[in-house]
Amino acid sequence: MKTMQLFAGIDMHSSTSTGSIKDEKGNPVRVLKVDTSKEGIKQLFFGLKNKKIKAVFEASRNWPYYARLLKPYCNEIVMAHPLKVRAIASARIKTDTIDSDILSDLLRANLIPESYMPSLEIVELRELLRYRAKMSRLRANLKIRIRGILSREGKKCELSDVTTKRARLWLNNIVLNDLNRRELDYLIGLVDNLSGELKNLDQTIEKEQYKYPEVEILKSIIGISTYSALLILAEIADFSRFSSAEKLAAYAGIVPSTYQSSQVCHHGKITRQGSNWLRWILTQCTHASIKSRKSHKLKRFFLRIAKRRGKQKAIIATARKMLTIIWHLLNKNEYYVY
Repeated sequence: MKTMQLFAGIDMHSSTSTGSIKDEKGNPVRVLKVDTSKEGIKQLFFGLKNKKIKAVFEASRNWPYYARLLKPYCNEIVMAHPLKVRAIASARIKTDTIDSDILSDLLRANLIPESYMPSLEIVELRELLRYRAKMSRLRANLKIRIRGILSREGKKCELSDVTTKRARLWLNNIVLNDLNRRELDYLIGLVDNLSGELKNLDQTIEKEQYKYPEVEILKSIIGISTYSALLILAEIADFSRFSSAEKLAAYAGIVPSTYQSSQVCHHGKITRQGSNWLRWILTQCTHASIKSRKSHKLKRFFLRIAKRRGKQKAIIATARKMLTIIWHLLNKNEYYVY
């Protein structure tokens, strides 16, 4: 006996989800609003365990959580691009039930504009690396606040890093009023806690690199560290998605925006669309690369562009060139030669 194929369109939100489940002919099997939780999703698919279910939901910030909820009950999960779905099917009256019904029909007709869903392993790696970056930024902000406290009383630490042993000795002995001293000591304690957490994260990240042999290829480029190599790999996920270096650059949002009408074509600033994290880490790697004392191709490229168009545009141009090099190296499985 042939297993019945069911199509589930689910309009998922942080608190509730509405599911419309239909058979191959479009006949409704179940329409139900449930809590967005393990118990709620279990209730949505109750009694359908032996059915073949293909489900779709729209991409959002919480999509990994939604995918994990659906995985035990569905043979296949598709993540829809929300803007493209609205371009295909929009309604004057919009409710969660209507949205889920539209998703179910589009899925049944194989008309879902899909968003890429990386593996949960890559998602966890992204979360680890992004968390590390956020903790580092928070520590940097706290260091700025420490300098701000000193400036209230006209004092200045001559050392560039206020967390070094020499700076700590100076901070501990400087005379401040009671409130400033209290705030300073508290912030120093927070910085120490963050430094400990960052140290633990670095140890975890160091172990993660051995799961990805491509890390060594990326590290052959001056300016790319273990952390940045892993973040680049995690943000791109599957390199085979990009048939050219230009498409990868577009995903990173470091290609110029284009306006064309009739015979007029104008190129503007970079699009900044796609992965913000990939764009950020590429610019960080570019800064590290051009600061190197060694003379190498990327540095010479940067200096040549900076002379004609300025440092900021040269940074972006060099970041794109670095990403182009990365695309070629990973496709050829080769190390970078200076």
